[in-house]
Amino acid sequence: MKLNDSLAQLYAQALIEVARIDGEITPEEGALLRTLIAQHSSIDIDYEQSFFHKVTTDELASTMKAAGIDAREVGRTFAGDAVRLALGDGDLNSAEAQAILRYVRALGCSNDDISQVTRELDEWLY
Repeated sequence: MKLNDSLAQLYAQALIEVARIDGEITPEEGALLRTLIAQHSSIDIDYEQSFFHKVTTDELASTMKAAGIDAREVGRTFAGDAVRLALGDGDLNSAEAQAILRYVRALGCSNDDISQVTRELDEWLY
C-alpha cells in the first residue's frame, strides 16, 4: 500500500499514538517506525507534528476515505504494522491492543480481517 506524503504522515501519527501507550518511544521503536513508514511512502516522519496533533480514529478513517483510499486495506495494513511496532519492546499489552483495534475498526475492518493479518490480537477480538 502506497500513501501520499500527507496520508503517510497521518498514518505515522496513528502508529506513534500506539507506540506511546506504554511510555516513551525507544530508539528501536523509532527505527522500526521509520522502516514501517518507508514501506508505504518516502516521507521523513514529522515527530513534532505528531507531538502537537493526536490523530483520532475517526480522523484517520475519514481522511483515508475522502482521499479515495480503501479504508479496509489501510486497516489491515495498520493492524499488521501496529502489532509489529507494539511487539518491538517484546510485549503487546491490552492498552496497545485496544488502541490498535479502535483504529482498525474505524477503518472498517472486521474481526476476520484482523485475524487474517495477525493472530496477536485474537484474545481481544471476541
